[in-house]
Amino acid sequence: MTNKTTLLTGGSRSGKSAHALKLSEKYTKKFFLATAEPLDDEMQERIKRHQAERGKDWTTLEEPLNVTETLKKESSHYEVLVLDCVTLWLSNLIINGANRESILTKLHRFIDECKKASGHIIVITNELGSGIIPMDPSVRAFRDVAGEANQVLASKFDEVINMVSGIPVVIKSTSPTSEDKLKTTDSEHEFSPQKKQGLYEAVYKRRDIRHFNSKKVDPTALGRVLDAAHHAGSVGYMQPWNFMVIDDPQIKNKVAQNFKKANEQASLKFSNERQDLYNSLKLEGIEDAAINICVTSDRNRFGPNVLGRDTAIDTDLFSTCCAVQNLWLAARAEGLAVGWVSILSYDQLKEDLDIPDHVQPVAYLCVGHTEAFYPKPMLETKGWGKRLSVEKLIYYNKWQGTSTDFKVHFPDSTKND
Repeated sequence: MTNKTTLLTGGSRSGKSAHALKLSEKYTKKFFLATAEPLDDEMQERIKRHQAERGKDWTTLEEPLNVTETLKKESSHYEVLVLDCVTLWLSNLIINGANRESILTKLHRFIDECKKASGHIIVITNELGSGIIPMDPSVRAFRDVAGEANQVLASKFDEVINMVSGIPVVIKSTSPTSEDKLKTTDSEHEFSPQKKQGLYEAVYKRRDIRHFNSKKVDPTALGRVLDAAHHAGSVGYMQPWNFMVIDDPQIKNKVAQNFKKANEQASLKFSNERQDLYNSLKLEGIEDAAINICVTSDRNRFGPNVLGRDTAIDTDLFSTCCAVQNLWLAARAEGLAVGWVSILSYDQLKEDLDIPDHVQPVAYLCVGHTEAFYPKPMLETKGWGKRLSVEKLIYYNKWQGTSTDFKVHFPDSTKND
């Protein structure tokens, strides 16, 4: 792995440890080096709480003094190593008789080992110089050496992030995505920062919603959403989609019964705890949502010969899925919730909706208002699955190929979940 060093700084309880865990989510081999000692009941309870938050996929070692030696020994075995924290390490050194000069010598040795490590080194420290000047000389001395240590670390590390009330503020970055290097790859056609933010906001805050309230849908807003869906890309410009807007309670009830029967059959595919979890999930909002939309693909549109379809017959279905995604993102921008119901008998659905034989239902969507959008995907919150690491899904030039000259740089994924 490529070496990377990140310094997380900030005030007490500013979210440093939590952000370190978020930065580490994409790794599988993780090591946590703790400098705190359980010297009292409160500290012991805090350590236990942090251990529980990290979970079982972390290897944890408590080492109050010999952090450099531990780093040197352990870093090659892990993809990421988190040190929490420098401030307590310095305090431990002072308690054991170290002076300023010896502390800075140890710090430089520590930094050298951090730069030699093969993985991502994340170091947590504290900003102690923002408050009232201490009256006690020894406390002032500790504050000064801690501040000096932070300056040295910040000057040597690749990335420095200041945590402010749980929000990460990047102070320093040597990433190729920094402003200076972006100047060589900027496009004159890119959106303004505000418009880009709006687009990414819709992408990252889109959710598959199952819980709806009784508020009606504005027909004008729905018109904008469907127009956005109609502007999706389609192979050969075939535009194979139709949008069936359903507000009839009787028809929605038929579809709900279709779901109920199909869901009972689907549940049998799982067993034991997985089946119990499946049965506890709310997987539709058909009768709760103000509107249902069935998105279909006309497989005969523009005849048998459509540009781009000869060698890939299902491109009409793929194109319709693009329309579904446009619809979903536009709905999120309008504050409308969307839930895709896929657990259905499509033969029964075609019969209930009088859909012709040559037309294929692609998506049955519940659309309406919700009291709250889920902060994370519902299936992740309920423990059904986790988001995969995008870095592990990228190959170069061939299947499972690794990067050569060009390598994709990703944003901090923790900001987008």
